[in-house]
Amino acid sequence: MGVNELEREQAILDAAAGLLLRLGYNKLTMGDVAEAVDLHRGLVYLCFKSKDELVEAVLVRELDRYAETWRARVEADPRGGDVAGVYRAMVHVLKTLPLASAISARDPEVFGKYLRKPGSLFATRPNTFGMREFLLLMREAGTLRPEVDIRALAFILDALTPALRHVFLTRGEPDQPSAEEVLETLADLLGRALTPPDATLATGKAALLDGLDQIHAAGSREGAGS
Repeated sequence: MGVNELEREQAILDAAAGLLLRLGYNKLTMGDVAEAVDLHRGLVYLCFKSKDELVEAVLVRELDRYAETWRARVEADPRGGDVAGVYRAMVHVLKTLPLASAISARDPEVFGKYLRKPGSLFATRPNTFGMREFLLLMREAGTLRPEVDIRALAFILDALTPALRHVFLTRGEPDQPSAEEVLETLADLLGRALTPPDATLATGKAALLDGLDQIHAAGSREGAGS
């Protein structure tokens, strides 16, 4: 693919990502995307054969950004390596990448009928960046108490994430704590309750970074084979 074709494809993906957030999957059309990038609709179809193919390409690219941003955040966090560190990194990413936030929440206003399609990305890659997988990595690394019920904890943390996302997306009352204050308080509680006193956070961080790299590599192979 030449430079111009690559730039065109990225422009189409950028436009589709913005329109997904603004219009939602159900209302999005290839004509909307073509108009947003000032191209004939036929040129959009040359790059992507259908709306679903375009949406999937948008999601794969956004998940790559999610992984890269999350990895950088975990790596830079001196307290990274336990559940609290992972959650801080994840919510920071969801705050800065609104489409990744919508993917994580399986937001029906954004993805509409696509969520229920048998061949959708949500159906074929349901555990991408799943909390349970990272909790297992932390248990193996010794930064999660061994007696913790991982299935129950993953359910609780996944249920909390959309609520925090809502806090980030809305303005609170004057006496309401900020989203950052809520997140830091939650991270402190998670650290105190779940991290063993003798845990080595560097070991947990190394395990998490390796896990992120493996997921990213697996996603890249799937994308190359599609």
